[in-house]
Amino acid sequence: MSTESNKQAVRKMFECQDKGDLAGERALHTLDFVAYMAGNDRAMTEEEFQGMEQMFFTSFANGRHIIDTQVAEGDLVMSYGSWSALHVKDFNGIPASHKPVKIEAVTINRFVDGKIVEHRALVDIMTLMMQIGAVPQAA
Repeated sequence: MSTESNKQAVRKMFECQDKGDLAGERALHTLDFVAYMAGNDRAMTEEEFQGMEQMFFTSFANGRHIIDTQVAEGDLVMSYGSWSALHVKDFNGIPASHKPVKIEAVTINRFVDGKIVEHRALVDIMTLMMQIGAVPQAA
């Protein structure tokens, strides 16, 4: 597959996440898909990754990814952008703040035969926690 079609597949993945379309997202992944999230010392299976996503879909409404930059080379696509949503239900024990949130993220997706086999993400969770009142704002 071309680097442009791989970039398009990553954009489609984010669109599926924004719609809560786990089946659509899964269709973009290989059967042996794994995900690595910063702070987690091991790979997550597809089921674990989608379980984490479901937690976000439940806690935050109207999620929307904006991709600011995408770079592709070989079988890799790097994306930088933001995700915004509204905190509507408990998130990891933090009561709904009903506040809008916006965080930045960098992802790297590796492709095999046109499908995502590996997803790596560095997400600004500290800013999210500050925005929902779980961590004091920096002075």
